[in-house]
Amino acid sequence: PIRLGFVGLSTNGWASWLLAPPLLQEPLSSAYTLAAVSTSNATSAAKSAEHYSELAGNQVKAYHGTSTAIAADNELDMVAVSVKAPLHIETVMPIIEARKDLFIEWPAGRNLQETVALAEAAKRKGIRTMVGLQSRQSPALNKVRVIVESRVIGRVYSTTMVCPAGWSSSRPWILTVLHSSEYMADATNGAGVLGIPFGHTIDSVMFVLGPIASLTAVTKNQHPILHMVDIAGNPTGKTVEQTGVHQIALAGMLESGAVLGFHYRGGLEAMGGKAGKPLVWTIDGEKGTVLLEGDPESKVCGYINEDEPTLYLNGEKVVIAPDGKTNTGRAWAEFAKGPGGKYPTLDDAVQAKKIVDAVARSAEEGKRIAI
Repeated sequence: PIRLGFVGLSTNGWASWLLAPPLLQEPLSSAYTLAAVSTSNATSAAKSAEHYSELAGNQVKAYHGTSTAIAADNELDMVAVSVKAPLHIETVMPIIEARKDLFIEWPAGRNLQETVALAEAAKRKGIRTMVGLQSRQSPALNKVRVIVESRVIGRVYSTTMVCPAGWSSSRPWILTVLHSSEYMADATNGAGVLGIPFGHTIDSVMFVLGPIASLTAVTKNQHPILHMVDIAGNPTGKTVEQTGVHQIALAGMLESGAVLGFHYRGGLEAMGGKAGKPLVWTIDGEKGTVLLEGDPESKVCGYINEDEPTLYLNGEKVVIAPDGKTNTGRAWAEFAKGPGGKYPTLDDAVQAKKIVDAVARSAEEGKRIAI
């Protein structure tokens, strides 16, 4: 089994909810051994190690502070990192230098320059990397990719996506933000709408349809002031400046020659039912049309990396049998296959970050950007 250390894995939070659970269940618990955790302080590290020792059925070592100690552990083959984006490069570099294989959650750095630096360092050290671009494991997206590549709908003329970025009060792409997420309101931290959910979604487009050749973008910050709330959602009376964008509209051209139209609708309250704002993605070809729709009952219906869309081919629903797995679980399974597995790497993250960077530059400079 792959002996895994995990930086940022505590008893609650993103890593404990989404990333780690598949590793603790068969068949992945036979492919990986969770052997160490690292958190910000000794108390939380000890608590996390005790918790995961019980769940994993083996002793899990506790590290805290910087990632240097867990990176130097000779009993680990791989280290996963799920920490705040501003801490990515300082956390990941010691792991790469120690020649440990790496999982890094998206956005893999605050900006394009940091992501490129991580990718180049990983190449120099000859390690394998996987990035948390989970939508690439979506059964629906993989089915669409096969449809497109096998020319079932002929040559693709165009693709149009309208996608929401609504969430709960913990994310600063609506009106309120938790104290622990305040850093996301600063655009330079790369963790706002453009950096995280838009990046996930535009990566989905390129995974299915190939690279983007050029684009022109318009963006808008609809909520320059955010109201702070506590964990229960109650206002604290404090406000914070929000410097990122909520609305992202772009027109572009794919390298295939297909036209791209894209509108990312952030700054909206997440609601289900008819009040919801589901994903609608259309791919038009010379012989037919593919339609992907998010579930309007889901409050994360715009996040393809977490929520499986419904697929239609020429108006007929395409039924995809459930396999009981999550996108995250499928990604871990692919990485365990070795270099032949199908999983996103830091090189893929660089390509997605190039689009994020191009959108920001196009909107600021008011011109078309060649990728």
